[in-house]
Amino acid sequence: MELRHLKLVREVADKGSLTKAMENLYLSQSALSHQLKEIETHLGAQLFHRVNKKLILTGAGQIVLDSAKKILNEIDKTENSVKKYVNGDKGLVRLATQCYTCYHWLPTLMIDFNKEFPKVDIEIFPGVTENPDKLILDGELDLAITSDHNDHPALTYTELFRDEMMVVVPSGHPWTKKPYVEAEDFRDQNVFIHSYPIESVTLFNQVLMPEGVKPKKVMPIQVTDAVLQMIKAGLGVQVMARWMVDPYLSDNSLELVPVTKKGLYRTWYAAHLNQPEAPAYINNFIEHLRCNVGGVCECEGDC
Repeated sequence: MELRHLKLVREVADKGSLTKAMENLYLSQSALSHQLKEIETHLGAQLFHRVNKKLILTGAGQIVLDSAKKILNEIDKTENSVKKYVNGDKGLVRLATQCYTCYHWLPTLMIDFNKEFPKVDIEIFPGVTENPDKLILDGELDLAITSDHNDHPALTYTELFRDEMMVVVPSGHPWTKKPYVEAEDFRDQNVFIHSYPIESVTLFNQVLMPEGVKPKKVMPIQVTDAVLQMIKAGLGVQVMARWMVDPYLSDNSLELVPVTKKGLYRTWYAAHLNQPEAPAYINNFIEHLRCNVGGVCECEGDC
């Protein structure tokens, strides 16, 4: 038994004739007669009696009609739910980011996004900093804000912004008198990093490792507020994105110094599944990310 058979029974029961059922089923009368014969042969039971030129359900036909209504209603509900999902009437954005300790950009983003998609929720996965690509491929995440760019064919990386990485030092630190610091300057320093492995840290893979420089000590601290307090106390330095540190510079206890003469830069991406049928709100959320994260807007005033 196929859906076309169920639709036929429902329509004929409602209209009372094959001729009238043609209007909604878009089939000829002969095609409908053939389908009705198919289902009656398959079930081994007559589904309609002809009474005064009108088709009336038999007992077997009523059983089929009852099931047809349930099944077709569920299919209609499913189709409507999918359309709402794709159009952004209702949905969920599951988000992870490497800079999970610094979400001062999130409230503004959520306010702007929810104006357009009030029924789409945003769920943050703060502990996911490693292998977000796998979680996206496994269907556990929708988006990841990352500076890593892999070449998996099922993933798309939408460029968000490019930020400058600068070394954060306490006010009055000797480096504040330098126009920039170089790899060798880090050799006798305690350097804070967000997390291991060192090879994934921008300062190390782009500046220190190529020059063969190893700092005096490397200490991982994952909480932004905590590491900045450590830096204020003169216990070490850390290279961070300027936009992450800006909110903490108002009391003049911290200063930023460029890294290398040409500067140290990093490109951020929104990683997501490569799917043409992605919900409209996913693409919209990515545009909001471009306008809010890092304080860089490339929307030319259309945010």
